[in-house]
Amino acid sequence: MRTAAIIFEGGPRAENPLQETLTGLRHAVTLDTVAKFCAAGLDQVVLATNHPALAEAAARLGARIFDTRGDRFHFGRSLVQVVRESGADAVIYLSGAALPLIGQEEIAWIRDALRRDEPTVVVNNVQSVDLVAWRPASRLERVDPPENDNILGWRLRDTGMERVLLPNSAAVNFDLDTPTDYLILALSGKGGPRAQAALRAAGWSDARLRAAADVLAAELPEVALIGRVGSAIMEHFNRNLPVRLRVFSEERGMKALGREAAGLVRSVVGDLIEDLGPERFFARLGETCDAAFFDTRVLFANRGRRVSEWDRFQSDLGNVEQIGDPFVRAFTRAALECPIPVVLGGHSVVAGGLWVLADRAIALRGGPMRF
Repeated sequence: MRTAAIIFEGGPRAENPLQETLTGLRHAVTLDTVAKFCAAGLDQVVLATNHPALAEAAARLGARIFDTRGDRFHFGRSLVQVVRESGADAVIYLSGAALPLIGQEEIAWIRDALRRDEPTVVVNNVQSVDLVAWRPASRLERVDPPENDNILGWRLRDTGMERVLLPNSAAVNFDLDTPTDYLILALSGKGGPRAQAALRAAGWSDARLRAAADVLAAELPEVALIGRVGSAIMEHFNRNLPVRLRVFSEERGMKALGREAAGLVRSVVGDLIEDLGPERFFARLGETCDAAFFDTRVLFANRGRRVSEWDRFQSDLGNVEQIGDPFVRAFTRAALECPIPVVLGGHSVVAGGLWVLADRAIALRGGPMRF
């Protein structure tokens, strides 16, 4: 079985210093991922990118380069072309910042799963995938080429393939999208050497994150999880840590289902913050919890609100004075002034990133609970 790993990492040029830093971090993670797959002994590792410097660095590691520069880039059509050119029987696809903690154990598990007799598609989660692997590779020819990778797993499954889920772990749940995700990667001390060096160079403060992460290792703390919280992370906590969770989960799948793009997101927590005001909301939260992890993207999309990437990321970093949106600025200031540590971020802060922090807490406590 000839297997190819295909990694897509591209996008427009950075327009401000924050984007430059994030691009540099993504490229460092991408190169670490390329190195892992090259070391796994696959028949081919392909990097599809429009960044020449990244391409040169990946080629030195042994990757074949597919140039995506041009005004008419389309993810699905480009993926079809890369798969055709690879001549592979099986494909493992992921984006450059996906699964920065993936290791040789997970790669070997995927390859074994693809050796099943029936046509198989492997995904790391059901709703919005970060990794998709499938065999036969030619099955991609039967699907309508998607605009992005979020629904690739669904479209392949709809061709009659059997879907297999990767076993839950931090390595298969954690991906990188926001500044908070990178801070979590830095705090974990894991990932590849290029990523860790780039994270040290970024110089972002992790004080709030570290304080909240340390709470997870305490005895019976009260921890709030707000946003697109799934059952898997709650089960992981319940099995391994003596933590009392206060969970408000809403709008899971809002991107994959097109609800955010259509302005259909509705958040009860968002309405409550609007009614109480951010200061009173966080004062109440501080009275009931020892730490909070807040997926703010649901709040920021509530009732059709549009918040720029700049404001979202500056909120994650706690840079209040850099935020233009008055509501986001007031919300972020109130979160920073809350008497408990509040971690702000995207979906990963209550999903894969939180899984990484839970595993850190388990290690600090000397291992999982014994029942």
